[in-house]
Amino acid sequence: MGRPERHLPTATLYKSIQDIDAAKEYPIILTSGRLVEYEGGGEETRSNPWLAVLQQEMFVEINIVDANNLGIKDGQDVWVEGPDKGRVKVKAMVTPRVYEGLAFMPFHFGGVFQGDSLLDKYPEGSEPYVIGESCNTATTYGYDPVTVMQETKVTLCKIVPA
Repeated sequence: MGRPERHLPTATLYKSIQDIDAAKEYPIILTSGRLVEYEGGGEETRSNPWLAVLQQEMFVEINIVDANNLGIKDGQDVWVEGPDKGRVKVKAMVTPRVYEGLAFMPFHFGGVFQGDSLLDKYPEGSEPYVIGESCNTATTYGYDPVTVMQETKVTLCKIVPA
């Protein structure tokens, strides 16, 4: 006896997402990842005065060609917006370390939401030394269409001067 045939509903389950082509409005691939200066999600480091000095601001790394084409200078405040319309205000780090058409943001920051500080939400005495936008605000509820696994690390974005 053979195995019963499995029918996966993925062809129609994500059709509404697959039908949307956001690449024209959001032409840059955004990926997030870890900084060696930060431990875990970042809260431990941002709340420690001796470690917080290692990386004091949230940023987005942008290739020098993309930055030039977008009129963005190194150290300038920029908005990074994802297809779900979440956006973050961060510093631009113009660098050849990322390829043209690709941007990188670390995932260790929090305490700012779409340009607004949330320090007043922390209990007195618990405010971290460093705050910054969470890159997750700009990422999407994506998935890998081949494996049908969650993929919230990578999305598309647009970057504009703030």
